[in-house]
Amino acid sequence: MGTTTFTARALQRLAVGIAHDVARVSVRDVGVQLSDEHGALRIAVTVPVATASTSGRNLVDGGEDLRNGLIDGMRELAGREVGTVDVRYSGVRRSAERRVR
Repeated sequence: MGTTTFTARALQRLAVGIAHDVARVSVRDVGVQLSDEHGALRIAVTVPVATASTSGRNLVDGGEDLRNGLIDGMRELAGREVGTVDVRYSGVRRSAERRVR
């Protein structure tokens, strides 16, 4: 047998990847800070508003999707409980929807 451990850097990169997927922004536009909150993770995430991904959705709903995506993703992929996710929007990224043909 053995153990599986995640370094702090690996957890941060995982959180960045999850935020990138959920918020539909570039990885370089995602900022994540992790800290301990009584044994659970506290995640502070900063992302721009992606105009192409907001069609029909308001920012509050988008923040809730991001929060839930991080909580579920960190639990499923790393086995870590997330106690709090703070979402901060930092600017706007205009992006065109890509269509697959």
